[in-house]
Amino acid sequence: MRDPRPVAQVIEEDGVAAAIWKKHVVSLLFTYRCTLACRHCCFNCSPRKPPVLAPREDALEYLRQLHAVDRVVHIAGGEAMMVYPELLDLCRAAGGLGIAPHFIETNATFATSDGVTYERLTALREAGVQGLLVSADPYHQEWCPPERQHRCVRIAREVFGARNVAAGDRSLAELRRMRTVGCDPALRAEHVRREPPCCVGRAGHELAALLPDRPIEQLRDGMWHGGEGDPSCRLEFDPETIWEVHIDPYGNFQTCCGIVLGNAQKTPLPDLLARGFLGISPVIDAVYQGGPQALLSLAVERGYRPREGYPQRCALCWEVRQFLRPFFPDVLAPDEVYLRDPAPDSGLPLSA
Repeated sequence: MRDPRPVAQVIEEDGVAAAIWKKHVVSLLFTYRCTLACRHCCFNCSPRKPPVLAPREDALEYLRQLHAVDRVVHIAGGEAMMVYPELLDLCRAAGGLGIAPHFIETNATFATSDGVTYERLTALREAGVQGLLVSADPYHQEWCPPERQHRCVRIAREVFGARNVAAGDRSLAELRRMRTVGCDPALRAEHVRREPPCCVGRAGHELAALLPDRPIEQLRDGMWHGGEGDPSCRLEFDPETIWEVHIDPYGNFQTCCGIVLGNAQKTPLPDLLARGFLGISPVIDAVYQGGPQALLSLAVERGYRPREGYPQRCALCWEVRQFLRPFFPDVLAPDEVYLRDPAPDSGLPLSA
């Protein structure tokens, strides 16, 4: 149940970090390019993705739509700080219209020095941005130097205030331990089995195989935001309970990373949420009503041969989606999410 207070009030009274959980979120995926190629990335982002950004005027329209649904608005990617001049220009223009994002999501690779970090975060704050979300886990830290994440969180708390920064209170030593886990195949595999990621995107290609297969009837584990025991994915597709809606550079509305619900240039987000998602596509109807098992039936009807078991319900969904893409190319999109783009075996894929 989302907090009934207006999002601006929740942020003012409780801060951005708390508002994320109380109001849920909507986001502009400014780009699919990223400085990293994390093994768990559900969007399959990497430095190798096409250099496509949401055009400035389109991005402003997307931000208008995001602000109209009373959720916490943020800009993500990919890594939006990878194209910092364009990001700052957009935030300044949006701030002048009263539609600046509430926060920016970053992997902290830009934080190469105190000076650069202060300069960029201060400029974003002056443009109207109110906070920051900073990622940290063994997958990010495999590629991102722990010192950058630690620096980014420290300075973000100074610039935005601690309650407006969504980041764990991790020491540099803990971040270095994360890096050790991320860089060691055996430790990384142990981490995957202990804390299974959502096996969609690159995680579906690279990490699902590290988990044991189970019979389909046993795949009742929850999704990102709950739903344990419910075979359907209604929680992630009902407008009342959906946790997050993304608008990508092409205007696609997405949830569950690569399931397109509509397009912002055809149907504004408030209208889409008001009408709901049923009836848009057999794919959406299947996952809404019956979850990955219903999607599996849709694939079997078209010639897919199911395996005896799958490691998790999201991994089942991801594998079946690969098969169904030619039948539903407008819904199972875009290419950036689906085309295989593996993490490098070695070397730091920082490109900015």
